[in-house]
Amino acid sequence: MRLRCRAESLGRVPRVLLLAAVAVLLLGLAARGTRRGETPPSSYCRSGDPLAGVYHPARLKVRKRCVQTSGTVVRTKLEDYDGDVHVTLDTDAGERLVVEIVPQDRSRVPIPDAGSRVTVVGPRVHDTTHDWDEIHPAWWISSGRIVPASPRELERVRRLLEGRYAGTDAD
Repeated sequence: MRLRCRAESLGRVPRVLLLAAVAVLLLGLAARGTRRGETPPSSYCRSGDPLAGVYHPARLKVRKRCVQTSGTVVRTKLEDYDGDVHVTLDTDAGERLVVEIVPQDRSRVPIPDAGSRVTVVGPRVHDTTHDWDEIHPAWWISSGRIVPASPRELERVRRLLEGRYAGTDAD
């Protein structure tokens, strides 16, 4: 009987060690993210190229692949040329940030109203042309209304991305 108890407890040791190893691994991964001062990524972060669908991505320097920030919307404006919706956001951190919704995402990313409080998720980039930081493209915005891009806007941005848009209505 004594032998059987020892054999049973020996059989439990590997399981306990395995669970302990997994716990240490998870704690190590969590500590690694906090050591760098990184917020755990949002479930709305996307894989692949963070600038997919952005017109002239060479002008943008990716500072952080995916961020989440909150604030109050100051203004929204449709940019006719590339179909992006520009949202000016006063963040809770005290900065003014541009948030851009690309036409391809307008069927799933809501456009917020001025004065509303929102949380946004997307890549944080530095626009070297305008010398300001943006979240571009916005992958998720917590509230607003869905306003899908028209077929004409989608065709225009497709041509822009292919380098074939001449900028006239005849195109």
